[in-house]
Amino acid sequence: MQHLTGLVVFTDLDGTLLDHDDYSWEAARPALTRLRKNDIPLLAISSKTLAELRAINSQHHLFAGLIGENGGVIDINGDIRQPGPPTATIDAARTAIAKAISVPVAGFRTSTAAEIATATGLPPNVAALAGQRNCSDPLIWAPTAKDIALAGNIAREYGLKLVKGGRFYTLCGETDKGAAMQTALKMLQKAGKLPTGRADITTIALGDSPNDAGMLAHADIAVQIPVKHGAVPTLDLGGKTARIAPAPGPDGWNSTINSILDNLSQTPTSITKAR
Repeated sequence: MQHLTGLVVFTDLDGTLLDHDDYSWEAARPALTRLRKNDIPLLAISSKTLAELRAINSQHHLFAGLIGENGGVIDINGDIRQPGPPTATIDAARTAIAKAISVPVAGFRTSTAAEIATATGLPPNVAALAGQRNCSDPLIWAPTAKDIALAGNIAREYGLKLVKGGRFYTLCGETDKGAAMQTALKMLQKAGKLPTGRADITTIALGDSPNDAGMLAHADIAVQIPVKHGAVPTLDLGGKTARIAPAPGPDGWNSTINSILDNLSQTPTSITKAR
C-alpha cells in the first residue's frame, strides 16, 4: 500500500456520501474503513454549516476536516479559515434588502430554530444548527420578480451574490468548493498531514451536482456520483472528464473509492497523476 501515501479525499455529502432518501452512509463503510486504515484524510465539503458538519462528525468521526457553506468556511483540527465574506457584510446586505423590497425578509442567521424548521421541514435541533452560519444566509421570503432583481443588485453593491438554490435564494460570496479545496490542501500540508510538495499529493473528489463542479475540476481524480432520482446532470469541468460512479449515493461512493485505491496501490507513484 506504499503508493497510497499522499492521497486525500474530498467529498460532498447529500446525495454523494449520504443517501438521498435516508441520509445513511452505511453502504460506504468498507471504503471509509479502508481510508482510515491507510491514514488517508477524508474531508467533507458541503453547503451545510460548520455546526451541522461538526454534529455529524462528533457522532460518526468520519472526517479529518470540514468545509462548510460551499467553501466559505474551513475547519481542520480547530484551525478555522473563512474564505467567504465577513458575517457583518452578510448581515448588512440582508438588512438593506429588507428595507428596499416589498415583502418581509428574514434570514436563517436571524431566525429562530422554530422559524427555520417551519420553512425547511427540518427537526428543530437540526434547524438550529442550520442557522449558525458564518458567511452565507438563505433568505426566508416570498419575493416578486422585481424584488429578486432589486435584491440581486443590492447584494452586488456589498460584493456578494444572490444565488438560487433548490428552495432558497442565498446571500453568499464568490468562494466555491474548488478554491476551498486548494486552501484546505495547504492547511493539511502545514499540519503535516500531507507531503509538502504538491506533486506528491493526489486529490480525489466526489460530488453529484453542479455546485460540485469546481471541486471536481481541481481534483486529480474526479468522480461524479449519479443522482438517485432523475437524469445525471452534465457538469462543466473546464474540459476535464470525471469518472461516473456505477451507482448513486454511498453504494457508488464505496465501489468507486475501492476501485481507485485498488488501482493506485498497484500503480507507480510517478504516473498516478495521469488519471
